[in-house]
Amino acid sequence: MSKKKKSKTDAPWYFNVDEYRTITDTGSSEPDFNSDVYDDINVEGIKTIKDLIDEVDQHTELQTHFQNLCSNELEEAADDLNNDGVSPERRKNAERLKKLLEQSTDDWNAWVKILGQDELQRLKDEIQNWLNEPVDWDAMESWPSDWSSQGRALSFFQRMDADVLDALGVVIVEGDHPGSSYFAAELHASFEDANAAAKKLKLPFRFREQKT
Repeated sequence: MSKKKKSKTDAPWYFNVDEYRTITDTGSSEPDFNSDVYDDINVEGIKTIKDLIDEVDQHTELQTHFQNLCSNELEEAADDLNNDGVSPERRKNAERLKKLLEQSTDDWNAWVKILGQDELQRLKDEIQNWLNEPVDWDAMESWPSDWSSQGRALSFFQRMDADVLDALGVVIVEGDHPGSSYFAAELHASFEDANAAAKKLKLPFRFREQKT
């Protein structure tokens, strides 16, 4: 007799549910590096200056980093203009950079365009170096919503059909009162009913009480 093939639901993975019914992803942990928070940034996928600007524009914290890089380079240009010992070529580049940046209302964006395609790899390296840096917890409010275990669970269930959520007893809460920053997926059914529904729907996960 042949053995029955093992299905994905034989060993389900779990979401935790706390005392307030908030669902969290058990596979998530606190981030150590920027790459843990911004895991959707694909540096190798950046092929043009426009690609780079579009990527940086999506993340407030990365925009700030590039603005700081731009400011540092502008300070270097100013130093070059005040240094009689710099080469004519370096002085010319400094004058051009200073003039163009002073005319722009979006310094980092203009700076990147000035550097152009020839400097794309250097700019990509700047992003990668930043991704490798430790996270700045003071910037947490600007992080993507799915950086935390609560956010990842919310993102997961937001992608599900409404009828599946209803069957599981999962409710998406996007601010529990005006101005609230509480966004989460909550389990409004009992563990027994929710897990029975997940099994019936052949879903590869279950719910369990979060241990304190």
